[in-house]
Amino acid sequence: MSRMYSWMVMFWVIIGVQSVSSETDHNEKEHHALCEFLKVAVDKWKEVKARKPEDPLRKALKDTIFGYGGVEEDLETLKTTLPRDYDKVGEEGSSRSNWCGQPLSGEYQESYPRWPGQSAPHDMVCLCTAGSHGWPINETGKLCAQGKDALSARSQWWSGTNNTEKKDAIQKTWKIIVKQCLSESIQKQDLKKTLQTFKDKIQRKIEETETYYVLGENGTDYLSNPCDGSPKNGLCVKYYPTYKETQTWWKDLGEAIEKDEQLQKQRQEETEEQKEEAEQHSPKTEALNSGHPTTNQTEQNRNDNITNQLRRFNLTSGTFITPPSSWLLSALLLI
Repeated sequence: MSRMYSWMVMFWVIIGVQSVSSETDHNEKEHHALCEFLKVAVDKWKEVKARKPEDPLRKALKDTIFGYGGVEEDLETLKTTLPRDYDKVGEEGSSRSNWCGQPLSGEYQESYPRWPGQSAPHDMVCLCTAGSHGWPINETGKLCAQGKDALSARSQWWSGTNNTEKKDAIQKTWKIIVKQCLSESIQKQDLKKTLQTFKDKIQRKIEETETYYVLGENGTDYLSNPCDGSPKNGLCVKYYPTYKETQTWWKDLGEAIEKDEQLQKQRQEETEEQKEEAEQHSPKTEALNSGHPTTNQTEQNRNDNITNQLRRFNLTSGTFITPPSSWLLSALLLI
């Protein structure tokens, strides 16, 4: 009997372990790719921050990390303080879809200071804040590697409902998830490669004549109210990179990286040319200096030659010759 009891306990333990290990981590891959990219972007920002404001890569990285139109450039402030733009999420008519799934168009920009693609941290908020009534982690599972307790999903969520805890839910996401991704990367990684890894997670969808770009779980209907935090419309970010008004950070950053590579290549070529020119001129200068001895050296050599001639004459004739006075030497030099 005791043996059977032991087997039953072991059976339920195994079932429990399998259940925990098989929990769904919603938006896991998308969150990981975006988070790893952000860490690399932060490293690169520290490197290029000293450049001029109009530098293409500096400008694009600033927009990527701090958002378009932002004046903030301090990473520590961004980590610890939720941007004031999110004060507007609780306003009447402010649905999650406007912030995470709709393009900018006219008055939208005034009412919603953040939009899909406005910055990488904002896209993380759209991707990792619990949706309607805590979905999809109101019971089991994880969202962006965090469980319902860590995100307080039972009472705080962000959706199109009249929930008053929207900002609190975003604040929790910022503190638990975004802040961690704004830290430095442990290993040195290439900005261009990590950006491409992130972009590979964006789904490209074609509906009739229009192409959509969606990051994350997009439910069953992402056309009417995309990414509004409901099971139907998804927990996602819907991008509009072909819309002129709706700026998209990953599109602009990709272009800036290409420009920066061209600039760096051009500067490298100019440096090498200057180095080659300097090396070519260096031997000529040395040759000119060695081919023209100073006047004092020339005069000394001439005096030595005259003295040697007189000494040889004295030895040949056997006659003692008094060393010539200075006026005689001067006369000989004039001959």
